[in-house]
Amino acid sequence: MHPLILETGLRIAGAILTGLVVANFVAAKRWNYADNLAGVPVIVRQVFYVHCAYIIAIIASLALLCLGWPGLLLEGGMARVLCYFFAVFWVSRVIVQLSYYDRETRRRDRGWDLFFLGVFLALGTVFALAAFFQ
Repeated sequence: MHPLILETGLRIAGAILTGLVVANFVAAKRWNYADNLAGVPVIVRQVFYVHCAYIIAIIASLALLCLGWPGLLLEGGMARVLCYFFAVFWVSRVIVQLSYYDRETRRRDRGWDLFFLGVFLALGTVFALAAFFQ
């Protein structure tokens, strides 16, 4: 596969990842994290928010890498390993959504459910192609 196509795919993935960063803040408001966590022990609430912050930071960093320096993900052994890792990471996110998330909530928000399945499949595919065709 032509490197320019792979680089473009990674830049598109970067834009999608940027959207996921924003979506995390929308989700916090939509599912009312603050009120829903009010009754849990303080440490549980703190761990939850710290985990959210670190996940957002990782996704934002990957978005920045894909948008600013996609070539770094297309050259060398470490780049290939990272791309395979992120391919597995995003495909596993599809599996989690299909097998673990509440089915009633997924049915109720079918449009969003399908949208995010598509997003995670697209990310998994882009990173798999980048890893495989280096």
